[in-house]
Amino acid sequence: MTSKPKWYFEPVGPMGGATGNAFANVLQAAGIDPEAELAREAIQNSCDAAKEGPRRVRVVFRIVALEGDAKQRFIEALSLAQGIGKRMNYVSLARDNCLAEPERPLHLLFVEDYETKGLSGDPHQRWSHFHRLLLSVGDSTKALESRATGGSYGYGKSALSLNSRLRTIVAYSAFRPDETGATARLMGCAYLDAHEFKGKQWTGRGWFGVRRAGHEIIVDPLRDEEAHAFAELLGFRSRRNEEHGTSILIVDSHAHDHQRILRGIEEWWWPRLLDQELEVVVEAEGKEYFPQPKQRQDLLPFIECYSLAVERAQPAGPHQKSDRFNRLRGLSLGGYGLQVLPADLADEFPEEKLGRVALIRSPKMVVEYAQMGRSTPAAVGVFLADSDIDDILKLSEPPNHDRWDPESRRLEVAKPDEDTAREVVRQVRKRLKDQMRKLQAQASPPRPREERRLRFLERELGALFRPPMRGDGWEGVTDPVEIRFREGPAIRPCKSDSIETFATVALRLRSDAEDDSTEAIVRVRVPVLEDDHGREGDLLQVTIEFENGNPAITGQTESEFPIELSKSEWRVFRVRSAPYDHRWATKVDVQVESQEGGS
Repeated sequence: MTSKPKWYFEPVGPMGGATGNAFANVLQAAGIDPEAELAREAIQNSCDAAKEGPRRVRVVFRIVALEGDAKQRFIEALSLAQGIGKRMNYVSLARDNCLAEPERPLHLLFVEDYETKGLSGDPHQRWSHFHRLLLSVGDSTKALESRATGGSYGYGKSALSLNSRLRTIVAYSAFRPDETGATARLMGCAYLDAHEFKGKQWTGRGWFGVRRAGHEIIVDPLRDEEAHAFAELLGFRSRRNEEHGTSILIVDSHAHDHQRILRGIEEWWWPRLLDQELEVVVEAEGKEYFPQPKQRQDLLPFIECYSLAVERAQPAGPHQKSDRFNRLRGLSLGGYGLQVLPADLADEFPEEKLGRVALIRSPKMVVEYAQMGRSTPAAVGVFLADSDIDDILKLSEPPNHDRWDPESRRLEVAKPDEDTAREVVRQVRKRLKDQMRKLQAQASPPRPREERRLRFLERELGALFRPPMRGDGWEGVTDPVEIRFREGPAIRPCKSDSIETFATVALRLRSDAEDDSTEAIVRVRVPVLEDDHGREGDLLQVTIEFENGNPAITGQTESEFPIELSKSEWRVFRVRSAPYDHRWATKVDVQVESQEGGS
């Protein structure tokens, strides 16, 4: 290492320039919860950086709390007291930041993505991934790209820095050798207010790296082995072994409640999660947590409408409607699914989601729950845009991607022409409003939920069971077993005109169970459902595969196997049915029974 990395701040030049808080101002003005915006922007940047081929991206949110000596070592390693602390009295930072309150834990939030390209390219060239994510302000290059992306570079840093009490992040990335020969980089970035310090004016933008010889303000990131070594010192998971992708560390993070982060992920990313194109894990206090949008009662009606919009299901009655919009000037617009909610669900449904349609395009993030109808009768819907208009909708979005605006100035450069682009956005919104209001005016609410069985729910969601364990000491006691479907139940094509049901199941004892461990028997069935009331027919053969490497169980219709359950460890297995006719519906039935003599 030719020089020890340190903080360098940008002086205000004679022609002005962007201030550090210009990045954050965009999202603060939008009035969106910072943790929700973090989930939206961080995952969107990762999805946009996906490698070519399968679109499945893995994102890990890892929450770490440092106290005592560990906290002090981190502060010293990143030179926070010298770099940020000396300027605290001249800028606006959270009063409870880790430097102002030495006794408070230092919360770190790592956002790590995998199966992505990483931040390659010359850091100081505006076209490089590194420059566009970390150094540029509102670069619209990504909005002009023809492939399906979120919208614009530059503003992802806003959601990240807003969640830092010190407005400071560190980026660590590994990638294939780029034109500079580098394979990894690390740099810290601070986005403070413009301020005066030591008689000089500063923009508030600061970088942790190595200053290039002969240049006052060109700061280079650490690269290759130096980047890996320093990343490990700061607590990053190493990317030495070609673990391509990007890890962002939010220093002194406001976001350290795993439940709030999970809720933001579920709220905005459920379409991509359900389509198996995104895997997200939140790690906190040594435990893993997974988003479970199917268990959110305020999202299930939208999930049902999504199945209608993508034609995985057909309307179950006059309370539901789905169709594709007619083409506009030769462009295919997309499809929608709408439904009026049953009275019992409407009474419990969040008022802010009534009359709303989830607007979705190719990244499969919900752009907006847009008001398209009245609050009564209670109704919701989903619109999924076709690829023909994806670029138009992308350009119509503001920097934080929270609506489709026909008046957006960026539509001036849209193809095929500005007039067509504005008309596309206007017509999508108008037609959705017309269809939603027509449905609300004509449709009667469906029967209460307990009297109906939606075929697409049976097929898409299966059945989630938490049966009581039976045996000595368990009968009549609240269920002590925690069962989670980490993946599915869902369907996927496997042969011509055939599909299969699959799921990943995790089991453990609840923390309030009477014993710390027990021996149990697990039974798994996948029955065919013969009617809309859920009556079971034939059982399908099932394959069970175990995460711990135990031999798979195959060819059985009622698979049964012993398992040891504990409070401290998840037992994970995968379920896969035999192929069946794509017109059939199924469910997944998991039962757990304690064995005699279990401890």
